Amino acid sequence: MTQFLNTDLTQQQFLDQYWQKKPLLIRQAFVDFESPISPDDLAGLACEAEIESRLIEEKGQDSAWQVTNGPLSEKDFSRLPPTHWTLLVQDVDKHLPELQYLLDPFRFIPDWRRDDLMISYAPEFGTVGPHTDSYDVFLLQAKGMRRWQIMDKPIQNAKLMDGLELQILTAFSADQTWDLQPGDILYLPPHFAHHGVALNDGMTYSIGFRAPRSVDMLDAVVNGLLEQGLGQRRYHDPDLKLVQHNSEIDQAAVERLTQMLHRAIDEAEPILASALGKFVTETKSSLTIFSEESMDDLPSIEMVTEKFSLKSTLQRNVYHRFAWTRHETGGQLFMAGESYNVDITGVSNLAMLSDHNVLTEADWHYLLNDEQSANLLCQLIADGGWIWQSKSD
Repeated sequence: MTQFLNTDLTQQQFLDQYWQKKPLLIRQAFVDFESPISPDDLAGLACEAEIESRLIEEKGQDSAWQVTNGPLSEKDFSRLPPTHWTLLVQDVDKHLPELQYLLDPFRFIPDWRRDDLMISYAPEFGTVGPHTDSYDVFLLQAKGMRRWQIMDKPIQNAKLMDGLELQILTAFSADQTWDLQPGDILYLPPHFAHHGVALNDGMTYSIGFRAPRSVDMLDAVVNGLLEQGLGQRRYHDPDLKLVQHNSEIDQAAVERLTQMLHRAIDEAEPILASALGKFVTETKSSLTIFSEESMDDLPSIEMVTEKFSLKSTLQRNVYHRFAWTRHETGGQLFMAGESYNVDITGVSNLAMLSDHNVLTEADWHYLLNDEQSANLLCQLIADGGWIWQSKSD
């Protein structure tokens, strides 16, 4: 079984013992690690208009815990004090695809669960305050040293400071304290309070995993029911009893409604995977501008064959999310909130079309053994999920 980073755990043992259960400190998870990008590189990304970034100042000019949303400017950086501030840039794994290798050790967790690689830079005493997150996160120290204080038990109803853009806890008492050096990783499950403070100039890579909320999934299921013409049963009350007050909604009515909604969920069972797939592959609003790579026309199989013969390859669009599922009669591929159906013969190719980063001419010839899989790739090219890269690229 595959070892999990630099630990005595297998990947499955990590999932069984730690995932969404308790924190784990991994010393030298990446041995002799050196950050592949510099603080100046990160600042340059934060100055780009389309890239999501934030500057957090604990002792800002205008207020405590001042937040400045990007794009940032040289003026923003020139006014900063030498300490007590933090720069954060989201989705660096997409803006700099050469950093995607850092995600490889975590791919035993489904890709559709992963959110992004966020990178932060902070000088001495830089922090975003004690807080909790609603998602799993691996915190890789990439440069300098950072002190992490954590609580041993999750907080479900955290009390936060009023009037701040940041969700900072009003009270925090650490149970454990660790100083992380480059290459060290701290894994934190959801809702475990933590407080990180830079001990010197440093960078932290945060690999976050998202999970849909119940209310979001209910909305997605309702949309699926409407699309399929399901869930049309109306409220009914053949057991109706006389009531004392004719405007009252009594407990019996509430119980009937509960049963009706349960039946609607049961009716939706065949479309639950589809609702989940569409939801988790939706493109973040902040990335939409980068993901618009669709073509005007649907390429034919002959056109794709010719393109491959010219030694071009296909690169998966890193700004699009992919997922797939199988069922008794076939399967579905999901990309950017859309679904694509295949019958049972095409299911075996869905992993290639979703998981691979590059498709070569050899891959194409393999897909040609199933015409629907070849046609699906043509459609994905037209929809911007796969992008041609010439030999010179």
